Amino acid sequence: MLPILRTSLRKTTLTSLAVGSLVHVAACQATPAAPAAPAADPRLEGLPSFLLPVPGGLVEIGLTAEELVNTASECVSPRKPANAVRAPEKFVTALRRTASTLGSRKVQVETYLLGKWPVKNSEYEEFVRHQRQRKAKVRPPYHWWRYGQKPHYEQTLPEIAREFPKDSEGAVLYWWRHGFDLPYSVADDRGQTIGELPVSFVTYAEAMEFAGWLGMRLPTEVEWTRAARGDGTHLWPWGTSQPDVFDEKKLGFLELDKASGQKPTPIGAFANAAGPYGHQDMFGRIWQLVAGLGYGPINGQQPFDEAWAQLQKDKAGAMLTSPPGWRPDKVLAKGGCYLSWQEPVQLLIDARAPLQPADVLEGAGFRLAKSLKPGFDMLYSLVRGQYNRAVFGADQVLDEAKQVGIERYVLAANGFPTEYRSVSLMPVNWLTNDKAAELAKLLERTHTAPLLLGAFATTEPIKDPDLPPGLYTLLYRKEGMPKELTEAIKQGHKEIQAALKQKGKGEEEKADDKKGAWREVIKRFGITEADLETKEAARGLDFVRIDGVQIPTENDTFLLMSSLEGKVVGAIPASSHRPAPVKAFASELTLEKGDKEKAIAKFRFGVPIRATEPQRTAEFRFYLTLDCEPPSAGKPWRMPNTAYQAAPANAPAAPNSAKNNSSR
Repeated sequence: MLPILRTSLRKTTLTSLAVGSLVHVAACQATPAAPAAPAADPRLEGLPSFLLPVPGGLVEIGLTAEELVNTASECVSPRKPANAVRAPEKFVTALRRTASTLGSRKVQVETYLLGKWPVKNSEYEEFVRHQRQRKAKVRPPYHWWRYGQKPHYEQTLPEIAREFPKDSEGAVLYWWRHGFDLPYSVADDRGQTIGELPVSFVTYAEAMEFAGWLGMRLPTEVEWTRAARGDGTHLWPWGTSQPDVFDEKKLGFLELDKASGQKPTPIGAFANAAGPYGHQDMFGRIWQLVAGLGYGPINGQQPFDEAWAQLQKDKAGAMLTSPPGWRPDKVLAKGGCYLSWQEPVQLLIDARAPLQPADVLEGAGFRLAKSLKPGFDMLYSLVRGQYNRAVFGADQVLDEAKQVGIERYVLAANGFPTEYRSVSLMPVNWLTNDKAAELAKLLERTHTAPLLLGAFATTEPIKDPDLPPGLYTLLYRKEGMPKELTEAIKQGHKEIQAALKQKGKGEEEKADDKKGAWREVIKRFGITEADLETKEAARGLDFVRIDGVQIPTENDTFLLMSSLEGKVVGAIPASSHRPAPVKAFASELTLEKGDKEKAIAKFRFGVPIRATEPQRTAEFRFYLTLDCEPPSAGKPWRMPNTAYQAAPANAPAAPNSAKNNSSR
């Protein structure tokens, strides 16, 4: 991790990601922004105005070996870069800090939206307030308690000393443990508001939760780079306005050469920190978390290896003797911060700070991104939190390109959402990795193991069954019972009736009777001996239980599984349409009026039957009733349509998928 962040708290477990919705939240108290001009693109209608478009196009990603050596030399010895090798420790450190960016490529990025500024304290406060109102566990940023509630902090010092004796980070550790219940104020130690400053001391999971709460996500590293570099090929934030090198005057360009710029400042205080598309504070103000887990070569292993080989042929570059230690469990931040004047190589557009997902840092925050497809970003963010994937097979993932959703924003005068509603579904990439499996056989197996179909999220309460808003895993069970269960029920009922008669006659039940194999069978399907005592059980039962939830067996059923515990929490009868093999098609969703002013969400989606045949899919139709009003002329929702489908549903392809070499 780049050593410029003052406070770091390491934990091995991410904070819990509670799924919630934004409903009737008070408007953010940030300074109102000027109203956005009418959107020419109909896909942007109804979206928050603080999101600015980032045009799609090719973007340069990564450095060549020559660029790596040159930029490190400039930062170590700005006046005479050739003399950098005379300070070998500093020079090698600069190389090591940026070595993960080796391997230059051009990468295609699709049009998306990015927050004009990093998330502010005043905006994050709305999230904390809303979550606490709904009794969800949420920890306010550390400094909101440490400085905003200074009297309470000072009163707590004896307790901190008892819990964490002789630990210099005792206050931070105490906040981590008890922060869910601590008071807070968005102010500094003098009582002055810090609402317009970018939020910090937020973990990756908390940033994702906040983003999902607003129907948004974090940008990927490729997307962030596109917003920071645009169509240019420059390495440094000053772009074409000045020579594309670092020298002693360049810190002044970002006002990092004076005390006023070497501290947290309100958003937009320094014009030169903006990106080419008008996004404020892209450079040198606060590190910005980007989406994706894993610290590896910026453009994949092969481009890195090729550039590394070139680096080792350079006399100066060969001073770096070993490549970075890749870590699949880390996350990345971009853009540098107000302390990067101490290590200017951090200001490179391609520079990256690898962090632990649970780090809470004074100099690290985030900004919001949004795709053009309705509902995509909410689901994207939620499934990247603490999401139970125990039912997923090896290499089985959610297919972002097949996501379908609807959404609705209500905006305050400053463009910040006061209300967000959405329904979204993302199928898995295949049903089985068995090359010979057929759909009929897969459906028969659902009697013993329901079939995984995907993930589903809603901000609206679900009716029939009554379930709260949130993130769920979607499963499918075919009607009927396996033969062994039918026989076990028949045998069990017979023996239980006989035992009841013996008991009525005052006779003791034989010990051998409790060893019947049928008992183990019914137990696996959640059926109890009490279920078999009734006379009706002689004709068999019409249900099974999974995780205590009663599942009817007379019709096909969709099952909803909780995203955290991984247990079935509800069952929804399937429509009369039976799953059938069809050619691949785009997912569909409509939100229609149901009974009693409720809305019915109707999904039609396909999942490839086999991993090896993506075009041969099984068609499913999933209908459910939501406790909300259906769309109307006065309250329209952003719906999936041809225009949205034309824009890629997911974030841009991973950098290592790019095929074009670049040259600067």
